[in-house]
Amino acid sequence: SLLSLTFSLTLSHSLSDSLSSEEEIICVISGAWLTRINSFLVPGGDGVVMTSSNQNIEVREFERVLLPCKYDLERPQIARLEWKKIKKSQISFVYYAGGLMKEYQGRAEMSKSNIILQKVTRADAATYRCEVSAKDDSKSFAQSVIVLIVFVPPAVPTCKVPSSGTTGAVVKLSCFESEGWPPSKYTWYKDNLALTDNPARVKASTNTSYKVNRTSGSLVFTTVKKGNSGKYHCLASNGIGQAKNCSAKFMQINDLNVGAIVVSVVIVALVLSLCGLGVCYAHRKGYLGITAENISHSLSESFTYVGLCNAL
Repeated sequence: SLLSLTFSLTLSHSLSDSLSSEEEIICVISGAWLTRINSFLVPGGDGVVMTSSNQNIEVREFERVLLPCKYDLERPQIARLEWKKIKKSQISFVYYAGGLMKEYQGRAEMSKSNIILQKVTRADAATYRCEVSAKDDSKSFAQSVIVLIVFVPPAVPTCKVPSSGTTGAVVKLSCFESEGWPPSKYTWYKDNLALTDNPARVKASTNTSYKVNRTSGSLVFTTVKKGNSGKYHCLASNGIGQAKNCSAKFMQINDLNVGAIVVSVVIVALVLSLCGLGVCYAHRKGYLGITAENISHSLSESFTYVGLCNAL
């Protein structure tokens, strides 16, 4: 009767409200089966079927996120629900045997068959799999997969700037940070002015001999010039939160002093010549107190000039 049907519906609703979120109630009303959690009975269906699709979910670090899991059953029964986390080929339970694992207690909760993560961290970024087993259905197993992407602002990058260099040489500067997600893009600054990615296209550019890689964070001078001296710093940004920069460091580029190099070579040659003449003079005067015949084998190479003097 209509009265008994209304009473049954009210009773069913009252009982379901008194149960915890992990429990399930099944009631019979005029031959129809009702289930409490995110599932519906589809008599004559194709067994257990996931109604929540595979998807990627994006969330910023420390925000709240819901991982959905909805399914339909073919026959009345208490289905087994499990949530698993897959990260770097490692599989671990999130929800098992009617309860959350210890590491999720206090920071996650079940909402029917869905999971709500409070204050998501970068460690939560992973693939999550909801698995439902219904042994009495014609198809007893179904699953849905969710990829959780956690956006993280960049950290202060590590910058490597050489303190000095020589004109004409190859000089490389590097900038990198590994905490941000998505990966950061890098911008180099010289004396607080941003360096363009392609200086050859800038007519006002005085030096087109450098290359900037915004993905790797490298700044390479293929033939560095004295005018490249200055303070350099790098900015890391990924569109999430505030961009971060390293402290500026000064790089001094000096001209190659060819004259000084020539003078140094001449001085070294003169010193070696004087040493040789000194050995020859000492040998002729007998100051060494030895002859070429009794010089030990280990010292023979040191007196090459003595043989030259005897030849004279």
